[in-house]
Amino acid sequence: MLQVIGIGPGRSEWLPPVITELVKNCEILVGGSRALELFPDFKGRQYPLSGNLHSSIEVIRNALLEEKVVGVLVSGDPGFFSFLPRLKKEFPEEKIEVYPGISSLQFAFARAGLAWQEANFVSVHGRELSVLPQMITRPTAVLTGGENTPQKIAQFYLERGYNPHISVGNALAYPEELWLTMDAEHLALEKTLLKNAIVILYPNSQKSTQSFKRGSGCRLGIPDEEFLRGKVPMTKAEIRVQVLAKAQISLNDRVVDIGAGTGSISIEAATLASEGVVYAIEHNPEAQELILANQTKFDVSNLRLISGAAPDVFGELPPVDVCIIGGSNGRLSEILKQVPLIAGGRVVITAVTIETVAQGLKLLTELNYQEIDTVSIQAVRWKAVQTLHMAQAMNPIFILSARKGENT
Repeated sequence: MLQVIGIGPGRSEWLPPVITELVKNCEILVGGSRALELFPDFKGRQYPLSGNLHSSIEVIRNALLEEKVVGVLVSGDPGFFSFLPRLKKEFPEEKIEVYPGISSLQFAFARAGLAWQEANFVSVHGRELSVLPQMITRPTAVLTGGENTPQKIAQFYLERGYNPHISVGNALAYPEELWLTMDAEHLALEKTLLKNAIVILYPNSQKSTQSFKRGSGCRLGIPDEEFLRGKVPMTKAEIRVQVLAKAQISLNDRVVDIGAGTGSISIEAATLASEGVVYAIEHNPEAQELILANQTKFDVSNLRLISGAAPDVFGELPPVDVCIIGGSNGRLSEILKQVPLIAGGRVVITAVTIETVAQGLKLLTELNYQEIDTVSIQAVRWKAVQTLHMAQAMNPIFILSARKGENT
């Protein structure tokens, strides 16, 4: 049996008696050296974990082979950005019991004197800073680690024109505990080494709040005439709505719009992913200027233009949740094979020719995409001509959509 035991902040005064009793009943105890020191009277065998995840898994695997009750000590709470998901993946047949601990999140919000049931939670430990919400619309707790210090988080927002207030809790519950609250400008200049910190971002920046409210005004199906267009083709409102419906964009999603044109889909996608980010890839210089102009017009802050052609510029992308392909320049196969779409992520492809549809369906099937769907749409607008209304048929559009399989 495997018992995953949360030890909270890792100090004996914060260990509830039930955790102490659980540990006593284990036959083998596995944990970091600091965690093991909390139980000096433990009578069974102890196995210290190293910083190497693979080695740690092997230590636990070998302990389980002895068919004894194995306790794994984890800091904070096992279910909050901790070891539990990895243990369940590595030992799917093993009986696993989980015992909660006080998480750093709980400590931080307690120090701030705030309720946290509606807060956002993010970890940048071992991840890109791009996972941070582009817009802070509610208190957001961020677990830091490695190179991603609180100072770098502050700089991340300053580079995007925001100066939010931020609280930093470092070494919470320890004698050297530090609790600071300041704006991003001051935090970016803070010289204190903050290597064991949790951050709370507050939605109290006037600029952030106003920008979000204005951005929220961007509704689906924005009339075509509201976009700056030039000579660049644009996805019409009737089709745009259907494409975004197939994309199923969520609040915190990262979206890439390939062949973004005027940016009409990117603009509306950014509204849907108001706490995420949209990457608009476009190689046409005139279209690039229009994307930036429309971004300014609609006051959308969570849109990033990537100049160049897909897949050549995919190195500038983080993992994305949604991929919309409006133009591939004959490189659809390369794009689908190389786009950094997460497993389970959505892809939507628009096409105007039967040949592109056939190629898209073939590629999606070969690449093990799931829930493959194809629809064709031909919208007709009825324009008033004197006392009559005349039909103005638009070109038919095919929309292919699918979900990326686990082994794609």
